[in-house]
Amino acid sequence: MNYTTEELLRMVDDKIDYGNKLVKLLEDKYEIDGVKKLQRKIRQEIEFLQRLQKSKKVKKEQLSCSNLRHLEAMVDCAIRPGVVSVCKIFHVSNDSKLLVDIISDDGKTWTKVIARNPRSLSALSSGNSSYGARSIVDQAVDYIECAKLYPCMYQSPKVVFEFVSGIEESLANKLKSKGVVVEGEILSDSKEEEEYEDPFESSDGEVDNSSQILQDVSQCMQDHRDLNILNLDVTAMMAYVSNMTNGSCNYIFQQPVLTQQAEWEAERPVKPILEKLFEKLPLLVMLQTIPNFSLKVVLYRLIVIINFFKYYTLNFYVYSINSLVLSGQDDFPRQNLKVRGHVRLRSKIIFNFGHRIKALTVSANEGFVRAAAQQGVTYATFILESRALTEGKEPTATEIKL
Repeated sequence: MNYTTEELLRMVDDKIDYGNKLVKLLEDKYEIDGVKKLQRKIRQEIEFLQRLQKSKKVKKEQLSCSNLRHLEAMVDCAIRPGVVSVCKIFHVSNDSKLLVDIISDDGKTWTKVIARNPRSLSALSSGNSSYGARSIVDQAVDYIECAKLYPCMYQSPKVVFEFVSGIEESLANKLKSKGVVVEGEILSDSKEEEEYEDPFESSDGEVDNSSQILQDVSQCMQDHRDLNILNLDVTAMMAYVSNMTNGSCNYIFQQPVLTQQAEWEAERPVKPILEKLFEKLPLLVMLQTIPNFSLKVVLYRLIVIINFFKYYTLNFYVYSINSLVLSGQDDFPRQNLKVRGHVRLRSKIIFNFGHRIKALTVSANEGFVRAAAQQGVTYATFILESRALTEGKEPTATEIKL
């Protein structure tokens, strides 16, 4: 169909208006990682359309290559309940990476959004394409292999391909055979092989109260019911043995951060949370990374690992910890987690150790967990509020008489 210049310019105006609406739809979704990146992609598309508008020389083909349809589908998926991240990049090797459109279900589901014409998808997957073009089946293999490198709770994320314009049946079956969950209308296979242009797709809250946190422990145990090991880092052990968490939170310290923690402890005691965790899992493990950190309290069932292969127990719990450690295997993403900012080497060692033995790592080091997630690396964790050792600070503190 032939369009006049005026008609094409009106179409450009409509697309610009719709692009601005998509940006606004995401304005109350900033808690989702990557939303601002998605907004930037939409704004780039708007800028492209504005340049066309300004030139007054619009061709039908220029409108055909707009990404707005795909971005519209991305926004539609991003605003659904349960989405935690969009436009997330994962490194597959030193020189290869994969962009995952939508991550939901607490990281357990990866979704790729496809808005392309279903017949063009089938033609591309049948080899009817230009040299070097990757078919949707090739991309499915990439997603499945990458998901294996980034397990969530020790399970590879479910890979979903959502076809907003539909997908032909034979291609859908190919994808299912690769392990991909196919969503979208399943269409009958086209009888004629035709070429179709692709008009759509281009080649950091408030702290909960104690009762809520204890409920979260129960929910955490339900979410991690297949795990039977707790990996305790130094911050978790400090929180367990500190005077502050053992009845001495009634001080005003010279250090404001300690006074704040004491106030938190009075409102939200940490030790009951830890004890509830300890009740639920049969084995407690700690990798000793600070030689002079001594345990004041004999913690039942704790195994302390020294240098991965030497260990002692604080009781007679029988467990082959050496074979447990040796049976694990480090993976590429965690081995190559870059030490920078909040990602410290000691924390990397502790969290990688927990991942290696398939444990739930208990820590107050939320900064590390967030920084690692920004590099595409996730861990099975339970995050506590920080509590410092306060014994040495009490002589210079003011005691509040209760």
